[in-house]
Amino acid sequence: MFDQNRLPKKISERVNGLEWEYDKVGMSDATILLYDATVLKIEKVSRSSTNEKILLEWLDGKLPAPEIIEHEIHDGYSFLLMSKMSGEMACSDENMHSLDKTVRTLANGLRLIWQIDISNCPCSNVVSEKLKQAQDAIKNNLVNVDDFEPETFGPDGFESVAHLYGYLDQNRPQEDLVFSHGDFCLPNVFVSGCEITGLIDWGNGGIADRWQDIALCARSLKHNCMEYGLYGEAEYQVYERLLFSELGIEPCEEKLRYYILLDELF
Repeated sequence: MFDQNRLPKKISERVNGLEWEYDKVGMSDATILLYDATVLKIEKVSRSSTNEKILLEWLDGKLPAPEIIEHEIHDGYSFLLMSKMSGEMACSDENMHSLDKTVRTLANGLRLIWQIDISNCPCSNVVSEKLKQAQDAIKNNLVNVDDFEPETFGPDGFESVAHLYGYLDQNRPQEDLVFSHGDFCLPNVFVSGCEITGLIDWGNGGIADRWQDIALCARSLKHNCMEYGLYGEAEYQVYERLLFSELGIEPCEEKLRYYILLDELF
């Protein structure tokens, strides 16, 4: 169990005596403590942790995103105490059993994010910037290949991380820049009925190609369809087509593949 005696003073004063539990759904390296009305995110100070704080402040009132209650940096760690989102994750049992509705709601969520004006957005994740970050991660041995999709390496995949980076560098797509969530996966989207009630995990948000969000949404939808056990590949294809239909966008396999491959390096 997490030792709450290690919490910085201002954070401790806010949560002292409150019951909590670990978030066991998220895939990040952060430790997430769930309280009744708040969430505490603890992670090593990084570009992502800094980006998230900046964006949450900038997004205040613009989107249904967490409100920062308290933030401290202590011993190289970021402690971000935020309001808790209402509703349920898009990958909850109920939402996976009503996938038509959920996919339509995800499309609404993407449109909601993309309508934000980027003229004064404080964070950028355009491809050139992402590739610089990826190059630094490779040089510092920070890329975890254990989390890669099975097909990324192998007979029809890439020989190495360096080979993958070379492909991404040489095949940069033309970008359609919007305000992007950066990690639009089902666990990061909270819904109630057909309403988006919360969007969390903004460490990779900022100005980017809209296909960054589309690709990771489609990948997350596929993973949840397969892992949930209710749906197979054929059913997933139906829901992917529904997603594009709701967005009014023609599928582009090349861009889907590019942004899924780019995300492997993060």
